[in-house]
Amino acid sequence: MKILVVVSFIFISIIAQAQEKWQTSAQFDFIFPSNKEYSYNDSNNVFTDVELDNSGFLLSSFAVQGDYNYFIFKKLSLGVVGGFQTLSKPSYSFLKVGGVMRYFFTDKNSGFLYINATNDFSLNKDKFKTGATARAGVGFPILQKDEYQLILNLFGEYTQLQLDGGKPLLGLPDETPKYYATRSLGLSVGIVF
Repeated sequence: MKILVVVSFIFISIIAQAQEKWQTSAQFDFIFPSNKEYSYNDSNNVFTDVELDNSGFLLSSFAVQGDYNYFIFKKLSLGVVGGFQTLSKPSYSFLKVGGVMRYFFTDKNSGFLYINATNDFSLNKDKFKTGATARAGVGFPILQKDEYQLILNLFGEYTQLQLDGGKPLLGLPDETPKYYATRSLGLSVGIVF
């Protein structure tokens, strides 16, 4: 009986400590493109890069994403990230799956620097097949409670979508799309559990 009590105590202690090493968050992103580039080739196999106009509503991308992080050190966590993002002008929607690394300034309740990289999977295969996004930013808590904290993130992002087999964006008679890339700045509001 003593062994069962000791083993139970050790098991409960390990579980309690392990849960402190995990952190979950969800964010809603507002993304402002600063540069849009489109690449295509013609029947002579001449590649052309065109910078697309950013006219219209400046805020042209939204995303919802969540991540699940494990603290490998007191100030450093690694995790998985997943979500949904939409772009307009041109209109693309995609799912995102990837990884995230965060470096916290003092502890897990403080501000942090982060990078994440995701693979992007099209929700409309006739527009594009796949892509990738890289993001780097800084986050800090704006409201802290015992069970959760609200955070604000500021970030820069680069997204490149492979358009092979997709619809031409410019409508030229001899246009075979290759890729669409956008550099953006953004902010997100989130909750951390």
